[in-house]
Amino acid sequence: MKGTITSGLQILARGLSPYVAEKLRAAFGENWPEAGSIANVINSPDPEQWDAQVVLVLMWENWNRVFRQDLSFVERSLVSELREFRNRWAHQQHFSLRDTYRCMDGIERLLRSVGSEATENADELRREALKLLHDDELIETSLCVRDWFTAAVSAVCGFLIVVVVLEYLRQPISWVLAALTTVVFARFVFRTMTPQVIVNTGPRQCGGCARVYYGNQCPYCHQTTGRQRHQNAVSVTS
Repeated sequence: MKGTITSGLQILARGLSPYVAEKLRAAFGENWPEAGSIANVINSPDPEQWDAQVVLVLMWENWNRVFRQDLSFVERSLVSELREFRNRWAHQQHFSLRDTYRCMDGIERLLRSVGSEATENADELRREALKLLHDDELIETSLCVRDWFTAAVSAVCGFLIVVVVLEYLRQPISWVLAALTTVVFARFVFRTMTPQVIVNTGPRQCGGCARVYYGNQCPYCHQTTGRQRHQNAVSVTS
């Protein structure tokens, strides 16, 4: 999911930088790149050269003077959260599907709040992340339906067979037959009363490696995990 995060941060920087530069110019004048709270952050006076880190830090450090008049505390919280996501991305940390969707949703909401033209691009990434999250959570769907009627009929039939065997055979082997009959019907009733699990085995895209696979477990990630465990075991023993 790092590729999605990378694309999202690029869209964020491209969509926010014109807005941020315009607001800073209005607040500090034409020499705004030389202001103390700005000069130490930007790598270039050209907003097109800014990355997501620069844009978010500029908004955070100049919030009270520049941005609080147009944006609310909701957007301030989004800026703070997106800074955290960007730092995790820069340190090569793992992003779950939930984290990825939350990051894309925050980017889309922040861009929409400033009326950025990049909002639609961010929304596409958000919907893609939502689809991956939805598919991942629907790998297994539990069907909690118990067939009470079949279980009751089976129990009665099993009981009657046991009674007939014990009553009419009257031989030592009849107890063995009765025991076997009881076990078989008890097992059948138990299986009938156990909720069945339906596994969606259609094609889906893995949230880890982005490859398409069938079944309920990605074989590519599973092989990679197994190989890593083997390498770790070898390194420990050596």
